Amino acid sequence: MDNQIIITELDYVRLSKLILAERDVKTNEVRNLAFLSEEINRAEKVDSRVIEPDFVTMNSTVEIIDEDTKKSMTVKLVYPRESDFRNGRISILSPLGAALLGYKTGSIIAFDVPKGVKKMKIKSIIYQPEAQGEYTV
Repeated sequence: MDNQIIITELDYVRLSKLILAERDVKTNEVRNLAFLSEEINRAEKVDSRVIEPDFVTMNSTVEIIDEDTKKSMTVKLVYPRESDFRNGRISILSPLGAALLGYKTGSIIAFDVPKGVKKMKIKSIIYQPEAQGEYTV
């Protein structure tokens, strides 16, 4: 697994505020918040205008492949208020969402599930806001 992740400075600021707000309301997702916090703090932060188009940013739509079943699925990485798992809108506060952020096409990500650890490969990025000139989405 590739360990280096890159996120935009704007995503970092927004997610830092989200983590603080969620901690204040004593959410049940403490473990996910801790993981996301670790990830964004260790990430290289870059300006939205220079992030490469093959990195997962907030509001990106990506195709991922389950490393065990080889099944493919398309998901969009969103903020919690926009999440809708049945329609492929994955919250950044979910284990999968937090694991996706900052990785690039071809990376294998790992995240905790009730029965252990799940591994998925990022097959492609279908849409990344920054690649389309949308820097404040």
